[in-house]
Amino acid sequence: VERVVDGDTIARIDTELSTDTAGADLVINASKSWIVNNVGNYLDPSASPELAGLGEYNAEAYVTDNYFEIGAAVLTFAWNTDLVPDGISDIDELLDPAFAGGKVGIIDVAIAPVIVDYYLWVEETYGEDFLAGLAEQEPRIYPSSLPTGEALIAGEIYAGIFAAPVQLAPAKADGAPVDFAFSPKGAWGAKYFGVIPRTAANPSCGLLTANYMVTAEGQEMLMGAAGTVVPTPSSFVLNENVRNQDLAAQQPEPVAEYNAKWDELFR
Repeated sequence: VERVVDGDTIARIDTELSTDTAGADLVINASKSWIVNNVGNYLDPSASPELAGLGEYNAEAYVTDNYFEIGAAVLTFAWNTDLVPDGISDIDELLDPAFAGGKVGIIDVAIAPVIVDYYLWVEETYGEDFLAGLAEQEPRIYPSSLPTGEALIAGEIYAGIFAAPVQLAPAKADGAPVDFAFSPKGAWGAKYFGVIPRTAANPSCGLLTANYMVTAEGQEMLMGAAGTVVPTPSSFVLNENVRNQDLAAQQPEPVAEYNAKWDELFR
């Protein structure tokens, strides 16, 4: 298993597809625009009993054009409990001057087109002026939710707006000084999609792995405290209730425009 950010995954798989090089057996990422744009490059997953709808997994709802939903990353705000003992009830509290000067962590919009959808959700939920106010706080920029969580636990930052409960819940249970909450206005999530590339070196292995991943046991192990495709003890939400991404906003031209706007604010 290789765990890397979507941008790196996409570059690697694009190379394998364009050169017909045998490679990854199963690919999972959250960049639906890339997934949809490559629908001709995936193998039929219906040899998997679960993905064929013969188990608890709702294949009718979750399998489309040979790509399938695996779960969802549910992202929210979080804080270091030693540095913010009273906690935070919503992310607009991070505009307080007490959080100025590099005390807040944010996600780099350039990592993947899906992050544009996250920031669009932030603007829709908290107003177009929120990001300008956040930029004035001089936040630290991180390449994903995982280093954001690590920075929270280490006390490098006081709070973060793009944190993963799937990482922080077990850390909190182990005694790390970290906590998180969900806004009464809702939360943003990114659905994970799986595919078996036509260049897969071992497609049956990819299907076997995917089949296990979408069972209740596999979901508990893989997704933990996140969004799941079948109910589990730890899941926060089922995929059917996770926000659908705005694909039009994730096309190259609007992404470039939004990145330029974001860079002007934060870099």
